[in-house]
Amino acid sequence: MLRQLRGWSYMYEKIFDGIREQAHVRDELRMGLVCDACDLGPCTFDGSTSRVPCGITPDEMAMKNLAEKIAEGLGEYKTHKRHITMVYDMESLLEAATRMVDVSRSYSDEIDKLLSPYRTVRTVPFGLGGLRPEAVNICAVSSPRGIHDLIEFTRTPEAAENIECAGAHGVNIVSLGYPGAELAYQRGIPCIGNYLVLDNALATGCIDAIHTFGSERASLEEALKHFASRKGPQCELPEPKMHTTGATLDVTAINRAYERGNIEGVVVLFGAASPTCSWHMEGLVTDLVEHGYLVLVTGAHMYEGSTDAMNAPGVVHIGFCEIGKMHGKGFAPTPFVLVPGWKNAKILTSTLALVHHGYPVITGVRIPLTPSIEEKLAEKGCITELNGERVVERISELQSHREG
Repeated sequence: MLRQLRGWSYMYEKIFDGIREQAHVRDELRMGLVCDACDLGPCTFDGSTSRVPCGITPDEMAMKNLAEKIAEGLGEYKTHKRHITMVYDMESLLEAATRMVDVSRSYSDEIDKLLSPYRTVRTVPFGLGGLRPEAVNICAVSSPRGIHDLIEFTRTPEAAENIECAGAHGVNIVSLGYPGAELAYQRGIPCIGNYLVLDNALATGCIDAIHTFGSERASLEEALKHFASRKGPQCELPEPKMHTTGATLDVTAINRAYERGNIEGVVVLFGAASPTCSWHMEGLVTDLVEHGYLVLVTGAHMYEGSTDAMNAPGVVHIGFCEIGKMHGKGFAPTPFVLVPGWKNAKILTSTLALVHHGYPVITGVRIPLTPSIEEKLAEKGCITELNGERVVERISELQSHREG
């Protein structure tokens, strides 16, 4: 009994040592004021800082962390017999990440079924040049289905009459980020960038309303009021950057091109670049094409060389960053996946699921891991390369290893 008590005493000593060592940061952490939700962080409000890159406030950060805990708690009742947060085996965690794959595929198919009748190959503006000063501009940030409903509403006779009465040259629905990428692909609306561009978009004065999940009529009414009060065509905007999108993914043509040696392989850009990623994306994509790769782009950014041809090296945009866009499609060459950044847990979880399914993955920012865990992840096929100029070289190394 005495030995047991001494053991407990030693255990508590270690705990108290740890508590003392963490004391200087605990007050802020106890309030939930640390965030590792995306690759711009980890960030904290520690008393000496008052600003973080994404603009989240201390209260919002605390609520986000609480929501994560609630989501984890609810998740335990649905899919796990024990807490996933207590699983310390890499293989088990990678396998757990794959639980979202079927959901992603089902959702991708659902959205494609809804929107594919509107899809055609066309050139679409990517970037702030997609705003039109002479038109009523509504930035839609809801779901793909919600944005589709907004587009349909603004084309009703009632809406068209109100827009004409306001003196506007039509209505211009734009979007950004995840839904923006898919709606650009499926319906050809401008995609102005990822969520980080929203402040710049608002600063132009051209955004007349932001549509979330409310009434389409209310969003249009708000937009018409703002349009009437702004300077209209005097808004300063960059020139539109037009890129091809809307091509249906033709895996048969891709496989044939690979077998004939017309392409070196397939590279999927999964998600948009992050400010913390040092890759020069335009140069990297050009380099990949010059080395014979067909680059499939998911996400809200596009690059030079966009095309609808899938039988030769080039850049093809295929919509939002969902695993369902690429996994299980029957690619003969397993695509290499480049993840230039993760803006949320979904992208990071998707990345780990792809690793489990055997996709070679290269990330442009570090995943917060200890060196030993990072090494285990590398053994599974996921490596980090911070130097964008070495990415093509690393792909070649992975390809040689795979063929060997």
